[in-house]
Amino acid sequence: MATPERRTATGTPAVPVAAQAPAGPVPVMGPLGWLLIMGSGVGLILASWLLYGTEYDGMWAGYRDGIIATIVVIAAMALNTTLPKQPILGLLGVCGILLILFAVFLDNETAVFISEIVAGVVLLSGVALYTSGRK
Repeated sequence: MATPERRTATGTPAVPVAAQAPAGPVPVMGPLGWLLIMGSGVGLILASWLLYGTEYDGMWAGYRDGIIATIVVIAAMALNTTLPKQPILGLLGVCGILLILFAVFLDNETAVFISEIVAGVVLLSGVALYTSGRK
C-alpha cells in the first residue's frame, strides 16, 4: 500500500527557490588593475629594447627603465601570491612616480619621454584600480 502524501499549501512552490546573493560590487577592478600593472611593465621592457637609441642617453635610459620594468613585473607576479599586498603596492606606486619624474626632469629623446610617461601613468592607474578592487 502506498503512503498518502501530505499536500502543501497552494501558495508554496513545488521547487524551493535558491537564496539570492546580495548585490554588491562586481570584482572587476582588481583584475583589471593587475592587468594594467603587468601591461605597463611588459610594455616598458619592450620599449626599452625596441625604441630606445644606442647612444649614451638611450643606453642609460634603457638600463634605468629595464630595471624598473623588471621590478614591476616581479611585483605584479607577487601580487598573486599570499604575500602581503600593501608593501608590494607601495613599491609599485614608487616605481610609477619615479617613471614620471624621470620623464619630466631628465633630458631624453621623445621615445623615452613618451614611454616613461605612459608607463608611469598606466602603472599608477593600475595600482589605484587594484587597490580599489580589493575588499
